Amino acid sequence: MTPISGFRSIQQQHYLFHEVAKQRGQKLEQRAKVSAPPGYSQHHTGLAVDINSLNQSFANTKTFAWLHKNAGEYGFKLSFPRNNPQGIAFEPWHWAWYGNSKAQQTLHANCLS
Repeated sequence: MTPISGFRSIQQQHYLFHEVAKQRGQKLEQRAKVSAPPGYSQHHTGLAVDINSLNQSFANTKTFAWLHKNAGEYGFKLSFPRNNPQGIAFEPWHWAWYGNSKAQQTLHANCLS
């Protein structure tokens, strides 16, 4: 697995939202289905990561299958699955850490002591 994007500043997100929309001729409503407006991205928290590819074909890889099966054990969830209630495009590469009791124990035992 290769992380390709993690923490993003509001300035970086501004570029990804507004400037890329201009480059692609997208209305902001269209852009918001594939990229969060500045100040609203999970990447601002430092808890979200894009893995391997920004292509939906990533969902057909062994890496995605492993993540889908095992990421929850480490406190990660797929942020935008197919038909998500937010109405955001399916992003098989975008995972965020929400934590779980096992992850919290590991964090406190190994990183915060």
